[in-house]
Amino acid sequence: MGSSRFPVGKVLIAGISLIVLTVVNVVGFYVFNWMSDTRNNDSAEGKYLSYPEFSGTVKEIEAYDVINAVVEASLDTEKGLYDPDPVFEKTDSVEIGVERGNIARILVSGKSGERWFKASSNTYVFDSAVFDDCGNTRIVKGQKILLAYDANQADTYTPVVAIKSTSDNRINSVAPYIWSILIPSIVFFASIIFLMYALTKRKDDQSGKSHKGKIAFAVTFMALSVISSALGIWINTYLAKAKAAVKPVRAHAPVIYLYNDTDEYINVRLDLKGKLTSTYPLYDDDKGWNVIASPDGMLTDRNGKQYRFLFWEADLDMDYDMSKGFCVRGEDTEGFLDYALPMLGLNEQETADFISYWLPLMRRNPYNVVSFQTSAYTDAAKLTVSGSPDVVIRVNMIWYASDELVSIEPQELSNMNPSLAERKGFVVAEWGGEVIPAPSKPQI
Repeated sequence: MGSSRFPVGKVLIAGISLIVLTVVNVVGFYVFNWMSDTRNNDSAEGKYLSYPEFSGTVKEIEAYDVINAVVEASLDTEKGLYDPDPVFEKTDSVEIGVERGNIARILVSGKSGERWFKASSNTYVFDSAVFDDCGNTRIVKGQKILLAYDANQADTYTPVVAIKSTSDNRINSVAPYIWSILIPSIVFFASIIFLMYALTKRKDDQSGKSHKGKIAFAVTFMALSVISSALGIWINTYLAKAKAAVKPVRAHAPVIYLYNDTDEYINVRLDLKGKLTSTYPLYDDDKGWNVIASPDGMLTDRNGKQYRFLFWEADLDMDYDMSKGFCVRGEDTEGFLDYALPMLGLNEQETADFISYWLPLMRRNPYNVVSFQTSAYTDAAKLTVSGSPDVVIRVNMIWYASDELVSIEPQELSNMNPSLAERKGFVVAEWGGEVIPAPSKPQI
C-alpha cells in the first residue's frame, strides 16, 4: 500500500505564482489610473506649502460670471464693463480659470468649522482631479477639497492661493485594468495549475498515455495571456498619450455682428467640431438664431428684444497653428490690438469690444504670444448666414502668456479678411479667441 505524499512543490509553486500575480495586479491597477491622469500638474505644489491650509467639503457655491457680465454691460453703454459690486448667484458647480473668468465664493465645511473662501483665475490648482477638459478648474458641491489661503488677507471671504481635490476620484480606469491585467493574470495562474497537473500525470501515469497535448495547451495559454497583457498595456499607454496630446480648445467669447439694410429675418447657424457650452441669446439647435439686423448693427428677435451681437462659446476640436504670429509685451498689448484688429477688418466698435474683453487677461503678463487663425478656426467652427452676405469677417486669436520673449515668424494680416473699405452691403463680422497653455520647454 503506497503512501500519499503532500505535494509541497506544487503548492509552493502555486503560492509563489499567486503572490506574484497579486502584486502585479495591485501595481497594474494603480499604474493604469496614473496613466489615465494625463493632466497631472503638481510641479509647483511645493511653493504653496508655506500657506495655512483648510480642508473640508464644499457646502455652498456662489459665482459671478464675468463673461455674461461683460456681454450684458456691452448692451448698456452707461453701465460700463466692470461692476464694482458684482451680484453672486448660488450654483451647484462653477468653473474658474483664465479661460472662464468666473469668480467663486465657496463655503467649506471642515473639522474646525465652516469658512467662506474666494477663488478666481489667480487661484492655482495642483491636482488634476479638479480640472475639466479645457484646463479650467471645476468645483462642485459635495467635493472634498484642501485650500491653501492667504492669512494676511483674511476677511469674510478669504482669498484662496491654491486648491487641491482630496476626493477619491482618481481610480477611473477599471475596464482597461480588467482586460489588460486581471483577466490575463487569472488565465496565466489557471494555466500554471493545469500545466503542473499535466506534468504530474505524465510522470505518474503508468498506462503510457501521452499528455503532450495538455502540456502544449497550458503553455499556449500562458503565452497568450502574457502577450495579451503586454498588448493591452501598450494600447492603453498609446491612448493615454493620444488623449493628453489632443485637448479641446475653448472657443472663448466669439461674438457675431450683423449689419443689413433690409428688414427681414436673418438665420445664423453654427456647425462645430465640438459642442456649445454657452450662448446669448439662447441658440436653438434645430433653428439657430433668427434676428432682424439694422444698419447700425442692432439685432431684434421675434419677441422684440434687442441685442448688439450674438454670443457663443464652445469646446472645439481645433488644430490651431502657432507657427506664425507675434510676441508682444503685456504693457504694449492694447496698442498692438489697436493696430492689428482694423487690419483684420474690424470696425471701431468691434475693436473696442475685443480689447475690452481680452486686455484685462493680457496686459499684466510679461509677454503674450499671439496668432490669428484662418482655416484652422473656420474648419472647426463653420458659420452659415442666410441672405448671402456681401462681406464676412472672422477674427480668431489664439494666444498664451510667456515669461520671456519668444521668437516667432511675423504673421501677414492685411489679406486675411476683407478690409474696412470693403465693408459694404450685408456685413457679417465675428471676433473671438482662445487662451492656451504655454508650450513646454525642451529638456536639455
